[in-house]
Amino acid sequence: MVLGIRDEKEGWLHLYCPGGIACEDDGELWSKMLKNLLDCCCRRKKFLENLTKSIGPCMLRALRDDQTLQSALCSMLELEVVDNKDLQMQIITTLQSTPTGKQHYTALCQRQHHLRQLQQKGGPRKLTLPSRSTDADMAKLLSCGSFGNLECLSLAFTQVTSACAEQIIKLPSLRYLNLWSTQFGDTGLRLISEHLPKLQVLNLCETPVTDKGLQCLANMKSLRKLNLNSTSLSAQTFERLKQKLPALQECDIRYTDAW
Repeated sequence: MVLGIRDEKEGWLHLYCPGGIACEDDGELWSKMLKNLLDCCCRRKKFLENLTKSIGPCMLRALRDDQTLQSALCSMLELEVVDNKDLQMQIITTLQSTPTGKQHYTALCQRQHHLRQLQQKGGPRKLTLPSRSTDADMAKLLSCGSFGNLECLSLAFTQVTSACAEQIIKLPSLRYLNLWSTQFGDTGLRLISEHLPKLQVLNLCETPVTDKGLQCLANMKSLRKLNLNSTSLSAQTFERLKQKLPALQECDIRYTDAW
């Protein structure tokens, strides 16, 4: 038997959520628990509002073709649990990234015409990938829907590598990119420095980038804020970047050789 969530109390559903202390299967058991609850009596607004606290794991499981979470995301849209338009757009794009998710979303759209209208407005301005997302997850997500309006992309604490740069450079309106604590390295940095000259904010904190890649940042003349905290930045490269980046206003170099 699986019981619903008590207000202000953490139960089995929280413990077995991906990232929870009891989760050892990437959320397989969590998904089964959710299915029992949603099929029973919990497909209600209050329960789904509580579930939005785990929106990252929800979207990642849905992106990986978990139909229980795809159905849950559709219910969030249908019951207007999510107010943020960018998050609504991200949920829609996640659903459209797989055949089964697209089926769930199409059925929902037949009931709610305004969701189709939202999708046709050029996509979200902000997008945050769930933690533990991979290069494949990102490529799958960006392959569906429109992202011509995307200005802010956060990949912080995901498992992406330099390979995802091939997808990032396809975002013409991008101004903010957060790669904190990823495996994004020199190869990816060279690529985005060549293709995203209008990028204004870049976070490379705790990434494996070295001077070899960081030197390429000199080409990004629009950079205003740069976070190089806990990287292999040298004092020599930092001095060169200060000379080459006239628009730079803030640069975090703590825990580097340039500090």
